[in-house]
Amino acid sequence: MRQKLHDMAVTNSAPVMGPGEAVQATGRARVGKANIARNVAVMAASAILSGGAGMMYTQKKAFYIVLTNQRLLITEPHWLTGRPTAKIVAEVPREAVAVAEAKRGVMATVTLAIGGEAQGLRLSYAALDKEGADNLLRALQYQTA
Repeated sequence: MRQKLHDMAVTNSAPVMGPGEAVQATGRARVGKANIARNVAVMAASAILSGGAGMMYTQKKAFYIVLTNQRLLITEPHWLTGRPTAKIVAEVPREAVAVAEAKRGVMATVTLAIGGEAQGLRLSYAALDKEGADNLLRALQYQTA
C-alpha cells in the first residue's frame, strides 16, 4: 500500500483508538469468502444478453485493514476515490485473532481464525497490495513455510 494511503488509514482510525493503542500493520484487502459460482453466472448472463459484445465482472471492493496492538479494524473505502475513511465496518479484539492459513499466488490470501470459530475471515490482497499481507503476518508473528 502506498505510504499516503497508509498514513490516511492511520489518521482516520486514530479517533477510535484508546490510550496506548498503536498501529502495527495496515493494508488493503477484499474481505470475506469469494462466491465464484455467482461471478461466473453473472458473466455468462451478461455475455448472452449483450450478444458477446460486452461482459460484466462483479468484484468485491477492497477494505482497509488496520491492526493495532489491541484490535483488528476494518474500515470502509470512500465510495468515489477509494481512499480510507473513518467508518469502521468491523472490529475484532486482538487476542481473538489468529492466522489459520496464508497462501501466496497471484493474490496473497490470509485466513484469520476469529475466537476459535469454525468460520474464518479471508483477506485477499491484490498484487499491488501484497506488502499489506506481509506486514499483517509479521505483526501477528506468523511463520511461513
